[in-house]
Amino acid sequence: MPNALIFDLDGTLWDTVAPLTLIWNQVFERNNTGKVISEDDLRNVMGKNLQEIGRIYFPDMAEERRADIFSQCAVAHCAYLKEHGAPLFFEKSFMEQLAAKYELFIVSNCPCGYIEAFLESQNLQKCFKDYEMSGRTGKSKGENIKAVMERNGCQNSVYIGDTVGDETAARAAGIPFIHAAYGFGTAENPDAVIQNLNELPEILEKIF
Repeated sequence: MPNALIFDLDGTLWDTVAPLTLIWNQVFERNNTGKVISEDDLRNVMGKNLQEIGRIYFPDMAEERRADIFSQCAVAHCAYLKEHGAPLFFEKSFMEQLAAKYELFIVSNCPCGYIEAFLESQNLQKCFKDYEMSGRTGKSKGENIKAVMERNGCQNSVYIGDTVGDETAARAAGIPFIHAAYGFGTAENPDAVIQNLNELPEILEKIF
């Protein structure tokens, strides 16, 4: 069985900060929250799930209202990204080359429809064998990584992500972690570091 590459999404495969900032601010205004976020505000919470972000942005808001607002955010940004996409950190041919040698997966702390929007907008469905998200399972990223590995029979796997939360998830799943240093966050003790995705193939030769 081919070795498995499991990717984070935001800050690792694409950059959705600009469109999400615009769309979320529209939702916040429509719901009279009085909240306006900047792109830096959004970068600072990338990697967290919507429930966690909601508690950060609206700590004093009733849980039911907060959940409703971020449900609106999820619907709106998934619809936008499915149609328009977002800037990628790679060329499509690069991912096709990886998929010819490895089995590719995505695990992200995102709502349902978000990974699908990525795959459909970039026409990458054939490259990725499976994916999982916190919005579907309600579980941690580490648990979702384990679930993807178990249901696909992965034996040798590595997780590629850009934040210390991704590193923690990889450790919880018992697999090596490659830090995508070009992304939004930092890492503490990654097994390897890449400054761009083009460096990944050489690193993989050392890990596997």
